[in-house]
Amino acid sequence: MKRSLRNYFLTGIFVLLPLAVTVYVLYLIFDFVDNLAGSVFLWLTGYKIPGVGIAVTVVVILAAGVLATNFIGHKLVVLWETIFLRIPLANWIYRIVKQIVDTLSQRDRKVFREVVMVEYPRRGMWVVGFVIGPAEPHIFGPGAESMSKVFVPTVPNPTSGFLLIIPNQDLVRLNIPVEQGIKIVISAGIVTMNQNGNQGLAGKQVPILPPR
Repeated sequence: MKRSLRNYFLTGIFVLLPLAVTVYVLYLIFDFVDNLAGSVFLWLTGYKIPGVGIAVTVVVILAAGVLATNFIGHKLVVLWETIFLRIPLANWIYRIVKQIVDTLSQRDRKVFREVVMVEYPRRGMWVVGFVIGPAEPHIFGPGAESMSKVFVPTVPNPTSGFLLIIPNQDLVRLNIPVEQGIKIVISAGIVTMNQNGNQGLAGKQVPILPPR
């Protein structure tokens, strides 16, 4: 019972933490812009308009989206990133945030096709990976066996990891959604595959290989 409550509590934290961080960051942005814009409006008109920061922030975000989708705006964004990445400490924070945003923005594009288990880094040791797609056959020459490109993420940050080229016959395909696989990685295994233990193995048992 205690273990179940602990698992439920930790799962709840992992579910609510991204939402809480997002809301908090948006609150800080709106509060900063509201104070700045409110002070400017007060200086220009002599009146303080409540909530003007929200309207200004929305307009700025929309303007950034419009600029980023045309040729000139794209060049300005690239120039801004080039300058920003040369600033010590700020470039490190920017890279991390951009990697996370890029990862989240790819969710609807089905970059990861399915969740698998692969034997890595040695025999008898297994890791969770995500199939990106088939490996280009011309790399290995004619007659080569079918291979797949598998991304093995690091824990708990799924934006970094290893790209492995693995024979299809060596993949253990898991009968779970990609989103569930990502949750397993981010939670460092606290979030399990399902409530039925090893039934998430798509009808296959992970083979126990003898030592070499």
